[in-house]
Amino acid sequence: MNKNWYLVCTKPGRDKKVAAQLTKKKIENYYPLNRIIKIERNRARITFEPLFPSFVFVYISENEITTIRNIDSVINFMYWLENPAVFKEDEIETMRSFTTQFSNITPHKISVDGKERAAALREYHNDLNNNDTTDTIIKDRYKLLLPSLGYTMMAEKERLTNDVFKFNFDEIKSAS
Repeated sequence: MNKNWYLVCTKPGRDKKVAAQLTKKKIENYYPLNRIIKIERNRARITFEPLFPSFVFVYISENEITTIRNIDSVINFMYWLENPAVFKEDEIETMRSFTTQFSNITPHKISVDGKERAAALREYHNDLNNNDTTDTIIKDRYKLLLPSLGYTMMAEKERLTNDVFKFNFDEIKSAS
């Protein structure tokens, strides 16, 4: 039988335990985690939080749905039009890639559209309010559209525009 990705709803705070039970039973699952980087006292502290609390994706056939429902702490499946919602494999793979590459991801709800495909977008934003003319911060914003899930995920990376071009001109003049 064909396998599909489904979304399982868990009891609050039990999503990690459910993912571990699924893995132990050799049922393919995906429990997306958001890597949170916080700078405290000049040190980076990295923590991991569920991207979608109380939800775990499972890759199963229809005849395994009852098995999943019988797992402790599973409430039910996410439904769409009176059937367990099926998620596209390319959306799951794109989400996996996105959560691996980026930190501090913020999910935003959008309208569900099962006909659209997942898409990753990139935009640039210059910090024009910066009064220091030597450094301009460019924010690379990345947006992942997950239409069948009804979410977009946003992430940012910052970099200085002239990191490569910082020279000490006094040293160059005295050397010539």
